[in-house]
Order: sequence, then C-alpha cells, then structure tokens
Amino acid sequence: MNPAVYVLGGPDGYRAVTDDWGAIGLDLDLLAGPDTVLLLMGRASAYGQPLSGTGEGDDDVQAGVLVDPERKVLLFFALEGLSVEMRTRRATLALLRTAWPGWDVRWAYGGRTGLRAYAGLDPADDPDRDRRVWESDLSETDGVALPYPNPEVTVVTLDGADRCHLVCSAFDHPVMYGPAVRDWLAAATDHGAYHELAVAGLHVDTERRRVGWWLTSHQIHHDIAAACWPGWTVEFWEDRWAEHRTASGGRFDPTEPDDAAALADVRDAALQHWTPVRHDQDGLSCLAGLDQRGPVSRQGPAARAAIEEAYRSATRG
Repeated sequence: MNPAVYVLGGPDGYRAVTDDWGAIGLDLDLLAGPDTVLLLMGRASAYGQPLSGTGEGDDDVQAGVLVDPERKVLLFFALEGLSVEMRTRRATLALLRTAWPGWDVRWAYGGRTGLRAYAGLDPADDPDRDRRVWESDLSETDGVALPYPNPEVTVVTLDGADRCHLVCSAFDHPVMYGPAVRDWLAAATDHGAYHELAVAGLHVDTERRRVGWWLTSHQIHHDIAAACWPGWTVEFWEDRWAEHRTASGGRFDPTEPDDAAALADVRDAALQHWTPVRHDQDGLSCLAGLDQRGPVSRQGPAARAAIEEAYRSATRG
C-alpha cells in the first residue's frame, strides 16, 4: 500500500480522509488546480473524520495534503515522485504555484505531523514524538554504482575528517541520530566527494559543533532535530542543497538541474496522469480515493486545461 491523507479546512475545523493507495502521484493530482481538487475533496470530507492529534499511523503515511480555503494555503508532502526528485523538484513546485494562483503553496517537511501542527494541534500530545530511532535502519550504498537518474541517497559530509558518505534513504534522516551518527560513519566507506543527485544531506562540523541538514521529502517531528544534538548548533536548510555544497567545501557538489527541461517534463507527466488510458473502462485513478473513478474522470479535461495554463504562466514568468 501507499497510504495518503487528505485534510480539508472548513467552518467546523479540519476533516481528514485517508486512501490506502493515494500517495503515488499526489503531486500530479494537485496540478489539476484548486477548482478540481476542492470539488473532489469537498465531496469526500463529508465522510471524513476530524483531524486527530495523535501519531497513530504516521509511520505508514507516505503523502498528504492539507487545503485551507479560508487562508488559501496548500500544504503537502510526499515520499516519492517528481516533487521529491532533485532534478524536477523546483519545477514541480513552480508549476504548482502557477496552477494555484493566489494560494500559498508550501511543503510540509514534518510530513503528517506538519499538517497537524498547521491545524493547531499540539505536537507534544503525540505519543510517538519521543520514539527512538533504529540504528539498524541506517545502511550504506556499499559503493555500488547508482544507475538511477534520481537515486534515493542521503549525502553525509564531515569536516575535520574531510569525509563524504552515502547512506541509503531510510525511515529517519541521519540528523535524528544525533552525534552518535559519527560513530556509525567511522566504519563506513569514505567516497571522498559526490557530484550526483540525492534526496537529502547532512553536514557535520565537529570543530565548530555545527550541523546543517536538508531533505526533499519529509521527516516526522523534524522540529526536534536540534534537541538530538545537545550543545550543537543545528540549522535546517529545508530543500536548499546549495547550503550543503557551500558548507562541505564542494565535497557534495551536484549538477544543478535544468529547470526549463524539468518544467516541460513535469507538465508532460501531469498531462499523461490526467489522461485516461485507452480502453480503460474505469477511467482515471487520480484522487480516486476521494470519489468514484467515473466522476473523477469527468474532471480530466478541466484538469488538463489547468495544467497547460499553469505551464504557460510558469514559462512566461
């Protein structure tokens, strides 16, 4: 399964609907724009539940969106997809902002915990907030070639030792392990430098006792990362991997994405996503967890028109 949560604000507060398979392509779903998304979310929210303040099920939620029509805020996150991949992330967010004109489009770096925090629920009420990370969850890439165009790699660089390590993308970002992550890395392979794509990074400056970290997906309860490093200064760079490049002295130095090409690729993917497969009697699966596939399919032409207009606006801007 690939669970997702949809949260819609209204006069009676925030109501949530879950979908066991909604995480795949959620960013492409949202590119249909507010008219289509609000229509489908509005229908579904009547059967939803009030947004809970507990962390039950957070580990399994791979994507989510909160729409606040009153404040015109769109807050979302994903575990995979074009909005997470370094090559297409900026383009996807740019296209979303033009597809939702007048809205504040934000990324929820805390995942579902970020959605709850926005809704005014106290993170301290979450019993999962103080859970311990698993050291066995960290693993190396073993120095093997990374053939994928968007490898799920976390780059960790260390000053003083002048080291660069590649960690497989795990449930928790390495920053959540605190200073103990240095002991684990002591026996890991030193790659010297890394110039390819990644989805997250961590830089540790032992002498100055400073840490910087970034990611393109999400980390539940990311706001407690600083508490994992007592006596250290911890800076969260959000998705600004250029900060990591500077801090590491170029040991992490990825090639900057071609945003124009990426923008066209995202548009094409979104148009295909909202185009029914020929001879498929069930219609579109976009946002199907919010409605039956037939009614969703009737929104296809409007969604594709919104995507095309968003692309024209993005390229003009």
